[in-house]
Amino acid sequence: MKVLFIDPTYSALALALRAKKAGHEVKVWQPRTKSGEPRKVGQGMIDKVEEWRRWMGWAEIIIPTDNAYYIDDLEPFFKQKYPIFGANRAGGKLELDRCFGQEILQQCGIKVSPYEEFTSYDKAIKYVKETGKAYVSKPMGDTDKALSYVGKTPADLVYKMERWKAKDQLKMGFILQQLVKGEEVAVGGWFGPGGWSKAICMNWEEKRLMNDGLGCNTGEQGTVLHYTTSSKLFDDTLALTTEYLHSINYVGYVDLNCIVDEKGDPIPLEWTTRFGWPLVNIQAFLHEGDPIEWMADLIEGRDSLRTKKEVAVGVVMSHGDYPSKWLTQVENEGSPIYGLTPRRLSQVAFVDVMRDIAPLDVGGEVEDVETYCTAGNYILVGVGLGKSVVKAQEAAYGVMWDIDLPSNRMFRTDIGDRLEDDLVKLKAKGYCEDIKFE
Repeated sequence: MKVLFIDPTYSALALALRAKKAGHEVKVWQPRTKSGEPRKVGQGMIDKVEEWRRWMGWAEIIIPTDNAYYIDDLEPFFKQKYPIFGANRAGGKLELDRCFGQEILQQCGIKVSPYEEFTSYDKAIKYVKETGKAYVSKPMGDTDKALSYVGKTPADLVYKMERWKAKDQLKMGFILQQLVKGEEVAVGGWFGPGGWSKAICMNWEEKRLMNDGLGCNTGEQGTVLHYTTSSKLFDDTLALTTEYLHSINYVGYVDLNCIVDEKGDPIPLEWTTRFGWPLVNIQAFLHEGDPIEWMADLIEGRDSLRTKKEVAVGVVMSHGDYPSKWLTQVENEGSPIYGLTPRRLSQVAFVDVMRDIAPLDVGGEVEDVETYCTAGNYILVGVGLGKSVVKAQEAAYGVMWDIDLPSNRMFRTDIGDRLEDDLVKLKAKGYCEDIKFE
């Protein structure tokens, strides 16, 4: 097939390489940097194009990697029924407009945590002081993850909002949502004109940079996931959105991150209406057969996705100034990635990677040769599979410790650990019965 990736987030490399290996003709569009230079992600590995619109008629399937950037530009192509596997504007709104997303959940009969919308930090600060409660603060739109915060007390939340106000970081407003205590777990699925794929994805992500939930919010540092065909959490949440998703002609991945509260009720916290990153790169290790044809089938209303039964653990490896961007791009580029034996290559998903010249040990001599090098600060995702969380962890960290580079490599070493306790609690509430920790 002729496959076009529209990749404003520079995230498509691993999927593009899978498609290329499967024999598809692949083109990838990435925007230039603010200075007008092309990014080096995928250099020497994939075929890049300068302008995505001219390739729309060529492509037999079009895969955007995001639901915010260029969504308005893509909307006419959705209306003209181009074969696009990804969120249209109505689908993106579920995630980007948090209040709207919560309203739709309620319309579908799903319980949500009470929330208030604000466009002024002063009003929000006054609200927190008057109620005397701590809340979860979440920004609207595609905004810096650092503007999300789980208040531990009213005082620390007020402090955070005062800091944001001083830095003038308010863009599209935000919500304050009542904190829900319980176990965090997400449920996702692939949706098209024929409804849901039979493959339901249960997943547990870690957003913080450091072990035990310490450090800044990066979006996602690693994830545990598995596919199932029967899920109480799916039945209680995503399944109830089916009619609405049909009404907006949605095609692609949908995910609801939830807290199962002390009563055993699932409370959705937020939608994801796009590929999750690194989620989709981990999911791909559980997909059997051609990596693209099942997507084309889903657009046509057919469910041909076949998945493995194992648990997958994925871990993000980064370096340089990650997750900030205070270094220039050049300073994050060019570090050779060591330890990529054929076996390890089969266990990683590349992100900010390119082919370039770097010194390597060759037969006892140091030579400048072409090899895999960094092309940014978010390098790759190492993935392990196993019949349990522990077995998948062991496989994933076997990969991570074998890969090195002459830079400050970083990755969490505890992805999956919290499931030892959380799975016991979730199973007691009737959820996640078909996944084992050990």
